[in-house]
Amino acid sequence: MIFKLTLAFVFALVTAAAAQTDEIYRLTFSEATNFDIMNSLSHKQPKTILISNVTDAWDYTVFWNGFVGGETQEQIETETKTSRHESYDPEYLFRDPQMLKAISTTERKSLRKRTLKPATAKKIALKGVGYRTVSSTRDIKGFYVSSTEPLFTSDGQYAFIELLVFLKGHIEIGGRTFDDFGSVTIVYQKQADGKWKKFKKYDYLIL
Repeated sequence: MIFKLTLAFVFALVTAAAAQTDEIYRLTFSEATNFDIMNSLSHKQPKTILISNVTDAWDYTVFWNGFVGGETQEQIETETKTSRHESYDPEYLFRDPQMLKAISTTERKSLRKRTLKPATAKKIALKGVGYRTVSSTRDIKGFYVSSTEPLFTSDGQYAFIELLVFLKGHIEIGGRTFDDFGSVTIVYQKQADGKWKKFKKYDYLIL
């Protein structure tokens, strides 16, 4: 009996987590203004947002700029040589005083620690008005995006998602072309009624 109750409880938790993840994806991709960055540099946002069907890993350094334990030797050496500077790094979320107030130091360190190990890329299948996943980005001629899996704070009150924005042949370096165009990081906050509302959005354009 106890085993059955435990199994039911675990199943309920997994189901609830999956539902929240799905909701963050829906909120993110169903709102066209989340992709305003695509209107930069005389470009125009497409009617349909094309999304890679494989998730990206989080960059753990956007949560905490310092060692928390658990870093590999390679990570330590890399960060020692190319440390982020919180005061001007455009991708560092916690330059924002509202973010500093909302997310505690303990939680920021926890978020970093949880994302230190490269996450296993997951297949996602998303489809709604104005967005859909694609199995390959090879033949896309314009914009496409790649998404992290939503990340939730320990208390379940905030959710993070980062979208990497690509444009075919956007940058040319040494005779080679690269698609990197920018990134969009969105933070959601859970409301008293259990619904999620956008708390912050950060755009970073690669010129």
